[in-house]
Amino acid sequence: MKSARLFATALLVLAALPEVAAAAPPAKTAPVAPLAPLPMLPSIPRVRVEVLEKKIVVVEEVNLPRGEWAAQSLDFYVAFGAPGAPRAIDAQLVAVGDGALEADDADAGEALTVDRAPRRPSGAYPLLGRETMAGVVIKVKSESLGRALKPGHMAAMRIRTALDLPDEDPEGGRGVVVRLGSSRGTPLTLGRLTLLARSGGPAPTRAEARLCGPEADPTPLAIALIPRSSAVPSTPPIAPVLAVRHATDDLCIRFWTP
Repeated sequence: MKSARLFATALLVLAALPEVAAAAPPAKTAPVAPLAPLPMLPSIPRVRVEVLEKKIVVVEEVNLPRGEWAAQSLDFYVAFGAPGAPRAIDAQLVAVGDGALEADDADAGEALTVDRAPRRPSGAYPLLGRETMAGVVIKVKSESLGRALKPGHMAAMRIRTALDLPDEDPEGGRGVVVRLGSSRGTPLTLGRLTLLARSGGPAPTRAEARLCGPEADPTPLAIALIPRSSAVPSTPPIAPVLAVRHATDDLCIRFWTP
């Protein structure tokens, strides 16, 4: 009799407890649509390294021809170069004149939004450097690109990166790595290379440029010094546009200062 009363009491207690909802299954994440092919084939017409007193500024321009662009906004991923994280980085969109191959240096262009990211987001086109490297997403709005393409059907994205002046290596040189890239499996064509002193920085006395990477061709690349140096390279360099390029190549530049 006592056990029957205890059982009945237990049933009453259980009935008074709030109902526990069954754990809901995890929400399914909608699959991310793959990026459509980039509607243009970019190229890198010029890379300039400016040597200042305590830092360097790497200016890399990427030409964006109209191609099959259909008035859409485009996000591009650009990985950081070396050595170290940049002090600052910005980007401008500049029009390339009708019949010209490069943007006018005097044209300040339109400032673009630049967001840092630990790796390439799924919605950004890979442009410079590896997708798994830390870098920035550069956002190009459709209206901005339309204005820049109007004069000559080509725009240039001018990317400026400020870095601390690299330490000297055992041979007295200072090195910087500039990221290159590929599009649709094709390495971006590389144009002119320039190294110059700016704002009271030490004038470089010598410079070397090479492609670097696991498959890189070690042939020296021509790089112009401003002011011009009388130093003669031990191995004759070739124009960067003639170099054998691979998708994994970067650009390594070493320079010497007094």
